[in-house]
Amino acid sequence: MFNLGLIELLLIFFFLVIFIKPEEIPHILKNVGLLYRKLSRYFFNFKFELSKFDTELENPKKKSSKNKK
Repeated sequence: MFNLGLIELLLIFFFLVIFIKPEEIPHILKNVGLLYRKLSRYFFNFKFELSKFDTELENPKKKSSKNKK
């Protein structure tokens, strides 16, 4: 998803060490990981719902025939 190279990661780590206490870094990284997981789940569910909606728009007859039975 993010196209980060070694230099970018080293710069991020450098600024983390300078501006944040080293004891707080694991806690912050844990929260960032949880946020990333929640956002990726949200976007996955959103894509799934869009594809389901698109399928229903393409094939409206199949859905109506299921409701008749």
